[in-house]
Amino acid sequence: MKKMFGLIIVLVFSVFVLGVKVGITQIVDHPALNALTQGVIDVLNSFDSSVEIEIQNAQGVFQNTINIAKKFKTDVDFIVAVSTPSAQSCQTEIKDKPIIFSAVTDPVSAGLVSHMGKNSGNITGISDMLPVGVHLGLIKKLIPTAKKIGIVYNPGESNSVALAELTKSYSKSLDFEIVDMTGSNVNELITAYNSKRDLVDTVYLFTDNLVASSGEILGKLFEKDNMPVIAGDISIAKSTSFIGFGFDYYKLGTETGKMLVEIIKGKKVQDTESQFMSSDSLSLFINMKKAKNLGINIPAELIKKADEVVE
Repeated sequence: MKKMFGLIIVLVFSVFVLGVKVGITQIVDHPALNALTQGVIDVLNSFDSSVEIEIQNAQGVFQNTINIAKKFKTDVDFIVAVSTPSAQSCQTEIKDKPIIFSAVTDPVSAGLVSHMGKNSGNITGISDMLPVGVHLGLIKKLIPTAKKIGIVYNPGESNSVALAELTKSYSKSLDFEIVDMTGSNVNELITAYNSKRDLVDTVYLFTDNLVASSGEILGKLFEKDNMPVIAGDISIAKSTSFIGFGFDYYKLGTETGKMLVEIIKGKKVQDTESQFMSSDSLSLFINMKKAKNLGINIPAELIKKADEVVE
């Protein structure tokens, strides 16, 4: 009897999983977000290789996120939305299928959930809210003469606006003046930076999809101007900054994948807590060559703590 019961459970579960299709919608092609998507895929493949996965990339165009969401509304069973714009479009278009967001800085301000934790509705996920206070503290420690900090971002991204406001809030206690350098495309970002570069002592780059996709271009500008830059994203840091402190996005992807698997297995979205990525998933990157060229001394204790050092 026990064997028969176990067989029935296996058969039922197999039927349930068989034919499951997961759609992953990603805002832009970028190493960090690509790593996140790969993390989700690896977890799904480990769970059940028969799960079908469809990946769609919006190429940085918001209208494309809407089109992808409309497609996923009928074509897939579960949705992973990578980035705030992708998640917002899915939430607008899809009301009857589970949506798991990831790489969303502030899900509450973005209107995805009313609060972190359990929510009603069909959406949950993981936030990559940055330790902005720590980043500004690094600037204070490594560039003690800095008074004015430029922040480069796209004001059309709600996560970037939230991080900009957070930066301004933290800066007050550190006596920093924040200078906005904004644009809705890479040319506007370049123009904003060029028009204000003489007004700032350093640049702080937090997670922003436009900045992420424009890293190589911006990095050349910063290098030409001998501008010290700190980044809150490791991938962005590698092309722009002398130091970066941010999340391991592959690990964020595996955590997102694990959340998705639990929902595929039957856990209700309403019983799945929206959560922040844990601080133990943060990585420290240091480019010693850039720091030396900028005349910045990196303390030995910080170098020892680094996960990656470029000599």
